[in-house]
Amino acid sequence: MHKKFAKDGLVIVTVHLGLGIDKELGPGGVEKLTVPFLKKVEAEFTNLILDEPEAVWMSRLETGAVPTLFLFNRENRIAEKFIDMEDPAAFEKQIQDLLKQP
Repeated sequence: MHKKFAKDGLVIVTVHLGLGIDKELGPGGVEKLTVPFLKKVEAEFTNLILDEPEAVWMSRLETGAVPTLFLFNRENRIAEKFIDMEDPAAFEKQIQDLLKQP
């Protein structure tokens, strides 16, 4: 989506969660897995790694599902929340609709 819509103003930010990776791989486990993956898929946008307990992000983001995709409007408010990307066409249409807004 970034490659397709960045020229129209789409900004993508990913947030990667540990979800037990640090327990399995030790400190820095999220980075050890995430950074090589992001390089491989050429994720040329902002990528963050969240180092918070699950309870913190679950309450702040009001979701317990991973992955959850949030679309924000130009006023930086959540316009739509997609859980598990069941309908990629609806996601893309929502992006297009939001990009048309002033």
